[in-house]
Amino acid sequence: MAKHVRLRNAILATLRENPQGLTASEIIDRLPVKQARKVSTVGHVSNLIKGMKHINKRRISIANSHYSTYDVNQYFYEEEGAEI
Repeated sequence: MAKHVRLRNAILATLRENPQGLTASEIIDRLPVKQARKVSTVGHVSNLIKGMKHINKRRISIANSHYSTYDVNQYFYEEEGAEI
């Protein structure tokens, strides 16, 4: 049996509700409280998503201030149907 199935299903439902895509920190913010307690860092979310099919990622730049930006992964759900 796969580990963290309920947590992965909650991540999948969150990404389905937001087709424009979400970063890992936005996913944690929008998870139900019970599942959000099981996720400690954004790296944990990234590792959970690696095992899921039909969820793609792209790099986006986020402005921190006027002078600095940093790149993060934005995850989005492909409409063909994701399965764990």
